[in-house]
Amino acid sequence: MGDAALEIEPVRAHGGHLPVGEDGPRVEESLRIFAEEVGLSLSTVKTYRWVASRWPAERRVASVAWEVHKILLSADDPFALIADPPVNERTGRRCWDGDAARKAVGWKTSGTPSTVAEKVETVADLVPDEAVACQVITGMLKRREVAFVAMRDRDARQMVNEIQFEQSGVGQDDEDDDGLDEEYERALACEDSQDDDSDVLRADPATVVRAWHRQMEFNDLMGVCHGFVAGASRLVPKLRGQEFTSKQHTSVEQVLEKIRATCDWIESAVATGKGDLDDALAQLLRGQ
Repeated sequence: MGDAALEIEPVRAHGGHLPVGEDGPRVEESLRIFAEEVGLSLSTVKTYRWVASRWPAERRVASVAWEVHKILLSADDPFALIADPPVNERTGRRCWDGDAARKAVGWKTSGTPSTVAEKVETVADLVPDEAVACQVITGMLKRREVAFVAMRDRDARQMVNEIQFEQSGVGQDDEDDDGLDEEYERALACEDSQDDDSDVLRADPATVVRAWHRQMEFNDLMGVCHGFVAGASRLVPKLRGQEFTSKQHTSVEQVLEKIRATCDWIESAVATGKGDLDDALAQLLRGQ
């Protein structure tokens, strides 16, 4: 989400009439619209964007929590620091957690798990046995807020979805699949009405998974669309008075043809729920 916000509104570089990192009204409004569409607060989106802008993709460590990346930005050289994790006194392994990151940058620590990341690591260390872990997870997923937040994790959502489909036989019978679609729509209707949130919990687990899966896909789509519009809005005004060669005109026309076809494809997919790419469009997008 931070990368998407950064694509929509890049953080200002040095120079210009505004100080570094200071956003004008247009940027605020653009990020606010994006935040509302993906269901986040403006301050959250701005925080994600700020952290993403200071951690280039090639410098990030996938196994290290986002919170740690954020905290280490207070260090003199966060890129070198994150590559040298400290030894965890409890496990004896080299790894980063929130408490270790705070110590590294000189912040006060509690000495006991306090953040979500620290508590998660503590729980993981305490339940290495799979049988115990299964019972703990099963109990936790019976909590409404836990189940819904867990399904926002892409990997967890995909795993639960695959296992649920395997156990229920979904995908092997069209009638079963149609029934699941109907149940999914009913769950969304319950969620939108907010008359009885417990109805959503009583839905089939695959229903919840698919609802969150579609929401995250919608968020990704909004990020791509907003990024294109924002980029064009910044660039096109700069073209005033410029002259292009016939070859450049041809190149632009070819790209615009692909963009129009892609927009039609998106509109059709949103209206019908079918995102299949036909041969003609596939050839056009490949430049054939």
